[in-house]
Amino acid sequence: MNQTQTRPPLVRRAGEPDADELARMLSGLTDLSRYFRFQTAIGTPPRPALLLRMLCPTGTAFVATRDQTIVGHAMWAWAPGESTAELAAVIAEDDQRRGLGIRMLSIAAADAIAAGATHFLFVVSAANERSLRMIRRRWPDATVERDGALLSFTAPARVMAPSRPASWILAASSRGRRHPVMAGDTK
Repeated sequence: MNQTQTRPPLVRRAGEPDADELARMLSGLTDLSRYFRFQTAIGTPPRPALLLRMLCPTGTAFVATRDQTIVGHAMWAWAPGESTAELAAVIAEDDQRRGLGIRMLSIAAADAIAAGATHFLFVVSAANERSLRMIRRRWPDATVERDGALLSFTAPARVMAPSRPASWILAASSRGRRHPVMAGDTK
């Protein structure tokens, strides 16, 4: 099946029951993809404590699934600083460079704003050129600080415009806020 025939993944809130499937996705990543997301080795399979922090952060976590298989994870968590939410995402190798990371970060950003975030924090390896381009293109007013091989971007909280038309809709969340989810998502 080629890319034009593949259904887009559904995005939904994540939780502890997703641990085994998330571990499978993370274990299938290249060492470079894992390093760019975590800036350290995470083990194969990843430790349960790491999976729990990814699935139950101080903010909200989301997974993208295709046929019950997790192909992406995005989250936001409260960071030090007044009303600052750190955003992060990781996408399965076969689904990278197709807009899924941007779509998932947009969903996480909207949810963080609804929770009261006024600023976003992105911690990125200086070698991660794709993520650096995405942040600079979508948050051009972000300030950056360097700490060795890591760059920390702080930007005003706003939902970034997707680079491609998205087919998501607004749906009520379990906390009564509205956040974007994939059309057809039942959660």
